Amino acid sequence: MEKVYADALTSALTKGEDEQSLVANLMKHLEAKGRLKLLPGILRELKSRQVRVRKNAPVLEVASESAMPEAKKEAEAAGIQVSEVVVNDRLISGWRVRSGGSVVDRSGKTALVEIYRNIVTK
Repeated sequence: MEKVYADALTSALTKGEDEQSLVANLMKHLEAKGRLKLLPGILRELKSRQVRVRKNAPVLEVASESAMPEAKKEAEAAGIQVSEVVVNDRLISGWRVRSGGSVVDRSGKTALVEIYRNIVTK
């Protein structure tokens, strides 16, 4: 039952409804139906959904802070909407985006590996 309420809240929020009025209406509804005990479960479900969304959100990794603006532009030009940018000091140069289970890698290390592979295979 908690998932049904969480679905309804999520749906209403994506349509742009006001959070405060949604919570107030939910509280009134739960109280009227005698289901206030469901509230902790609904909150737990909403938090777990939020964690899943964050976990699957694209994260841009850059070699240095100075490379952030250009890397973000390149990622957006490649059709990737980035929600978070982090400095990864293991990168030589360039950038890498992790989204869910996929990776778009435009780092210096990848470029060097490609050059090496091209030399070795020819």
